[in-house]
Amino acid sequence: MHKTKAEIITIGDEILYGQILDSNSQWISAELDNLGVKVLRKTTIGDVETEIIQAFEEAEERVDLVLITGGLGPTNDDLTKPCLAKYFDCEIEINAQALKELKAMFKSKDRPLSDLNRQQAALPVCCTPVTNLLGTAPGMWFERQGKVFVSMPGVPHEMKKMMEDTILPKIQATFQTPIIYHKLVKTVGIPEAGLAEKIAPWEKSLPQHIKLAYLPSLGQVRLRLTALGNSMKQLKSDVEEQVKNLKPLASKYIYGYDRDKLEAVVGHTLREQKKTIATAESCTGGYLAHLITSIP
Repeated sequence: MHKTKAEIITIGDEILYGQILDSNSQWISAELDNLGVKVLRKTTIGDVETEIIQAFEEAEERVDLVLITGGLGPTNDDLTKPCLAKYFDCEIEINAQALKELKAMFKSKDRPLSDLNRQQAALPVCCTPVTNLLGTAPGMWFERQGKVFVSMPGVPHEMKKMMEDTILPKIQATFQTPIIYHKLVKTVGIPEAGLAEKIAPWEKSLPQHIKLAYLPSLGQVRLRLTALGNSMKQLKSDVEEQVKNLKPLASKYIYGYDRDKLEAVVGHTLREQKKTIATAESCTGGYLAHLITSIP
């Protein structure tokens, strides 16, 4: 099965300046992962026409699906719409349906529709408009030679609503996507290099459709198993079999899986063994006790 590949492009000087945190890309990546779409790259571009169009060109070469956020406001520094029109070589005209939705929104808020806001309904004629129920800027869906570009507002709640209601279902209908299943094996008490050395024979024997990634953090290493296929039931079975094979090599260090927290596992173990714990802390300022007591 062909793996659908995607790129996320975020547009706006404010992100490059560090004035706004790009939370959109993380959310979009997680949603695409649930669909079995592989995100190859995330790109942030400032409000410069040549750089935006260059980013479009490079993304179209690499991937099947390009998701764009930002730059859809009504002011002169919002360049996404004119850049897309130029890239797809089509005119911008007032879209009747988009204008109708815009008028209805302003009427519901008892606000007049200014000429500047009216221009939000002006869209490239070669796109399919995507309704924005929470804002004034419609989304845009473009298709060309099997490639899809989707442009969405940068406002997170507007983007998420648009994705959930329209874009994610349309992506599923457009691309034949595989199923992706992730499982985390959480370890403690051994550094990444030491763990990799211990489990090297197991790692080499993993089947081709299951990939391993090391995710180290302070004092812990998470092993992420990612399986790709057509049946969730089969993928889960395959991954569980590999976890079973891993345990003889690393059971001393494995404390949990997926959403398990070390402090929760410690608490559960204490209750099982009918034991209690006391802490005497100075430099940690009571943080260890806080972690333990943060679990109900």
